[in-house]
Amino acid sequence: MSKSNLNEVKERLLAERDLLIEKLKGNDLSVDDSETPDPVDLAVRNYSKNVMLAVSENESKQLALVDEALLRVSDEEYGLCQNCENEIQPKRLAAIPWARYCLSCQELVEKGMLDED
Repeated sequence: MSKSNLNEVKERLLAERDLLIEKLKGNDLSVDDSETPDPVDLAVRNYSKNVMLAVSENESKQLALVDEALLRVSDEEYGLCQNCENEIQPKRLAAIPWARYCLSCQELVEKGMLDED
């Protein structure tokens, strides 16, 4: 991958990282229990909190993947599959710049035939 392409990827990853950090900062999971809500309000509040927790967990995982991709850029390993060390397809990297695996290895991960590091 050319130096200019790597710089573009790095900028894109940094922008994605900033966006994820802002989203995580904005997730307020505190609950106001100053008054006793009726059971329906309590159920809605608990459901909303569970949804926010799931979203936060997914964003945290994605942030870790973005950070790993930035390290691979720095280590000049970006664009190589972490399993087979073949080049990851450019279209895949354009769609998912933090991709760790080529399509073949990603399929193995999804089938449970390859452990993610």
